[in-house]
Amino acid sequence: MSTRILYVHGIEAIGGAERDLIALLKTIDRHTWEPQVVCPGTGPFREQLHAIAVSTHALSLPPWRKPLAVFQRNSAIRHLGALINQLAPAMIHVNDIWWVPHTVSAVASRASNPVPIVAHVRQEIESVKVRRYELDRVEAVIAISRQIEQSLIAGGVSAKNVRTLYSGIDLSERQLTHEGQPIREMIGIPNGAVLLGTVANLFPRKGYEVMLRALPAIVHAVPTAHYMIVGSDDQGYADGLKRLAQELQIADRVHIVGFQDPVQPFLAALDLYVHPALMEGFGIAVVEAMAMGKAVVATTTGGLPEVVAQGETGLLVPPGDAESLAVAVVSLLEDRDRREQMGRNGKARAQERFSLDASVRHMEQLYKEVLGA
Repeated sequence: MSTRILYVHGIEAIGGAERDLIALLKTIDRHTWEPQVVCPGTGPFREQLHAIAVSTHALSLPPWRKPLAVFQRNSAIRHLGALINQLAPAMIHVNDIWWVPHTVSAVASRASNPVPIVAHVRQEIESVKVRRYELDRVEAVIAISRQIEQSLIAGGVSAKNVRTLYSGIDLSERQLTHEGQPIREMIGIPNGAVLLGTVANLFPRKGYEVMLRALPAIVHAVPTAHYMIVGSDDQGYADGLKRLAQELQIADRVHIVGFQDPVQPFLAALDLYVHPALMEGFGIAVVEAMAMGKAVVATTTGGLPEVVAQGETGLLVPPGDAESLAVAVVSLLEDRDRREQMGRNGKARAQERFSLDASVRHMEQLYKEVLGA
């Protein structure tokens, strides 16, 4: 009989955290584990879970630290507690820090029958904030980079309860063989143009403004350069980016194409992958670009230096530094041989370090250890 795990996730849209969980649930041994997911009752995340035959339970989880959400928060905790009673999971896996306090409170309300909690930390987190999210009160914490692991321990989580598990991607040929030309035609890129791109949902912390501010210098040096943004926009943030592109007189070079699944054909269309994040726990999209054989320019924030080998698979620049970003991008656009060698190195690094099979195997081992304890 399979062991039931209840996953808790509070966002409808699909970004890196959601893609990572979907990949895990597609690959995990369903003879051993029975996954069920608490998540919002609408949206693409829930639809994709249903497409891979994972049961979902509708629940909205309001932000933990917003004072005005106190009544909705209390109601959500009661509903989550009732779901835990009804489903009786052997373990709960919270897919990001934002919903750990709700889950800890819901489990604490069932004092007679506690359930072990595994919490996934996918964000850079200052050590002083660790206790705010009650990460010191769960049985195991998964950090998606060593940098996050160190912050968690400095913030009071016992070192024996923290494990760094890198996210993995499907490295099968089926996933990685794509032709990029149809995408270029779809978004109207001229023949012979150079295409840069970023895959990340549209939030300020992803550094899109920095990239747009770098783009005039890039276009000055490489007049055929265009830039594609792939990701969902729930907050109207794209409108601000379009206004900034107009101000910088590069609007004709910026192509915002929204959420795309699968993302591989869009990566295949690129000459160079750029990840200008101001904050980034890991950077699964960077691994996906490397797996497609793309050289990368990224920032030194969070877990990105653990993903990108500086000078070997790409170049790293300080976050928020548009000038350094432009210089790094231009240096690779002007040196095709170096760029292609970095792409080959990146593909090998992705296969060696970031395979989905290895990631899922490590996760299943952690589950067994938590349940055994």
